[in-house]
Amino acid sequence: MIFSRNVKESPAACAGRERGRSVADQIMAGDEVVLASVDGEQARLCALVLEAVGIPNRLEHGREGWQCLVPSAEAAEARSQLARYNEENLHWPPPPHSEAARPWAQHQPPTMLAMGALLVFHVVTGSWQEGNLWFASGAVDAFRILRDHQWWRLVTALTLHAGPVHLFSNVFIGGVLIHFLCKTVGGGLGWSMMLLAGSLGNYLNILARSGQHHSVGFSTSVFAAVGILCGLQAQRRNRQGLLLPLGGGASLLALLGAEGEQTDLGAHFWGLAAGFGLGLILAALPAGFRRLIASFPVQAFLFCGCLAMIWGCWRLAL
Repeated sequence: MIFSRNVKESPAACAGRERGRSVADQIMAGDEVVLASVDGEQARLCALVLEAVGIPNRLEHGREGWQCLVPSAEAAEARSQLARYNEENLHWPPPPHSEAARPWAQHQPPTMLAMGALLVFHVVTGSWQEGNLWFASGAVDAFRILRDHQWWRLVTALTLHAGPVHLFSNVFIGGVLIHFLCKTVGGGLGWSMMLLAGSLGNYLNILARSGQHHSVGFSTSVFAAVGILCGLQAQRRNRQGLLLPLGGGASLLALLGAEGEQTDLGAHFWGLAAGFGLGLILAALPAGFRRLIASFPVQAFLFCGCLAMIWGCWRLAL
């Protein structure tokens, strides 16, 4: 048999009971709430940020939404890390619906056009063989670069490919990584950084070697794109964000081959290292400057500058 009775409580007593229950639900075992949000994605992002810096936390979902709780001793540091993360990522990357991002980070015409241009250019130049004027004039040649100061070869070599397999691996696997990079930083900035890091990687590669050395291929810039993405995520302490670029780089390396006289691992390594350094620098820039370079005029200028640089280097080479 069940007995029940109705007891009328005053509004103040009812509110006090609910408030006490809410506090008890929110703060357990000495934990403090460092984020309260109705957006579950924001709460999960908060938890990932704190996990990345080694702060224990837990998420709870209640009537009022999501809450992220941490031990009281870690609360001040957790709030500081969240504030730093929000400041570093303010308006970065630009939202897909913004005017600055729409043509350069959402639809990506620069990436598709550039990949198509590499295919067409290979039809013109052909594969690497003795007597081919394009390769004789544009390939990386350690002696001619260091002794004769033909620095344009650092750029022109990025547009040449030894054969169809070399070309298609860079265009298709590399295209995915480049698309992801340009979605993050914008087409103009992404291609500018890849061109710079790829050229620097070629230069560091010949400095690290002894004797004569020849190489061609866009893979140095593709690995530079991997490095840029890793540098951006490392600066933001986002460990999960490292998986896609590293996985793509490993796939490309497996397709190109890790051994053999035609595989230039040095160029891959130095391209990756140069890109990683540029990624760290980009992530450390002030938020206001990053918003400026995300604008459409700046992105368009940077992309056109890349095209002008490649055209100018080939003019010098030929």
